[in-house]
Amino acid sequence: MSIYRSNKRLRFLLVSVLVITVVGCLALTALAAETEQGPSSFKKIWMNSWRVLNFLILAYFLVRLLKKPLSSFFQESARVIREQLQGTEQACQEAEQELQEMENRLEALDQEIQKLQDGIGEHGQRERDKIIANARQTAEQMLEKAKLEAAYSAQQAKNQLRLEVIDEAVRMAAESVRKAIASGDQERLVNEYLQDLKQMPSSSN
Repeated sequence: MSIYRSNKRLRFLLVSVLVITVVGCLALTALAAETEQGPSSFKKIWMNSWRVLNFLILAYFLVRLLKKPLSSFFQESARVIREQLQGTEQACQEAEQELQEMENRLEALDQEIQKLQDGIGEHGQRERDKIIANARQTAEQMLEKAKLEAAYSAQQAKNQLRLEVIDEAVRMAAESVRKAIASGDQERLVNEYLQDLKQMPSSSN
């Protein structure tokens, strides 16, 4: 906790030094312009510098306001993606288990064929060869079909996961932004910025 606070103070100090440096540079630039071109140019440069400073301050507060909601959004997105990936892995494991069961059944079928071979005599040699060939062809077709179905199921699960993750990420991003900056906060920030601009000295004076 102490390290976190130290880092926070260090960031605040760096931002403060940066703002002071920018203001100092702008003031020196405006002073140099006044010396060379007169008070009118100094006033214009100072007003432009003041607008830039207001924009930097507004950008700083917007970053501070959006930092926590965006961090929460990315953490929640990572959690959802992990859960979806776990679901996909489970579906792939189930498909592999079904494929293994099918292979076990085919192995049992080969054993039955071997028993049939042992029981057939020389008189039924041709018929036996035909039965064996058909049985092996059927077994190969069943195995190929099972592999295709397993691959198709895994691909469908991955495609569905991509669509769900994209939809969830878009929805969560919209909710996070709406929660982070309400319409009232937007109007208040804009009104304060416009009020600051109105209070600045006019360039015509």
